[in-house]
Amino acid sequence: MKRITLIAATVMLMLVTVLNAQPVMETFLYAVKGQDSLFVDRHIDWSRTKGEKIPTMIYMYGGGWAFGSRDGRFDYLTDIGVQVISIDYRKGLTKYGYNPAPPEEMDKAIQMALDDLTDAMAFVLKNAADWKVDMDKIMLSGSSAGGITTLMSIYDICNSGPYSKKFPAGWMPAGYIGYAGAIITYEKDLVWKRKPCPMMFFHGSGDSTVAFEIKRSDSGAQNVFGPKYILAQLHEMEVPNYLYCETDADHVISYKPFNGYNTHEIQTFVEKFIIQGLQLEMKTEEYNMIESSHLPGFKPVRSKNSD
Repeated sequence: MKRITLIAATVMLMLVTVLNAQPVMETFLYAVKGQDSLFVDRHIDWSRTKGEKIPTMIYMYGGGWAFGSRDGRFDYLTDIGVQVISIDYRKGLTKYGYNPAPPEEMDKAIQMALDDLTDAMAFVLKNAADWKVDMDKIMLSGSSAGGITTLMSIYDICNSGPYSKKFPAGWMPAGYIGYAGAIITYEKDLVWKRKPCPMMFFHGSGDSTVAFEIKRSDSGAQNVFGPKYILAQLHEMEVPNYLYCETDADHVISYKPFNGYNTHEIQTFVEKFIIQGLQLEMKTEEYNMIESSHLPGFKPVRSKNSD
């Protein structure tokens, strides 16, 4: 009997070990707004985590505030012990598809997405103890519309804006990674009342969808402040930063990096800037002599997480 019990215990331990060696996903409802039930997916690889507190990335997908879903691959983060919280949000521009939306409709869509993002962030903070979240290492990341919205939430926090009131006083994300991210605002210039967190930008210098530098509007629409403008401000404020720029590349950089082409750069930022807390400025400029459409194994098509 003792031998049978020992064998059963050994088998159970082996099963637990196997299960813990694989990334797992859990889904949680974080808000109900009208007819919309909004969820987050928690991705974690327990075999890669270290210590009692886990660095955590909150990820927001792109799609022009019109398309997309929270599905995606996150092994480039879970492989280094980071848990990823991928979030839902309401999309205010679905009826316009990929056509331009009026400025007032764009503004409403961004504010709605910001409201949902910051509610999801507050939900993560609320569950920090149960999820073993390291409160000092909560990062934000997003692609295109998601990269814009997450960056604008940091700008709001730095300026004690309306969304910052959802968080504890003085709280700031530990870092930001944007794939074709920017800040869209009616302001003529960006003013930071408080220093932001370390930031990493992936961008194509030829991106006509989300400006790399500045796109000012003369028609009443909002201005777009891209990475080149923001990085100059970060340098002046002595905020650690990392730019990966692909010369002449277009909006493909909104999803190409996390599809296996820039795993090293992403992990370097997390490990050096966030985990180790190094005070660095880094820059990588590349010119890809092979068009993205011809790269081995790469499918530059609109996916659930593109744009």
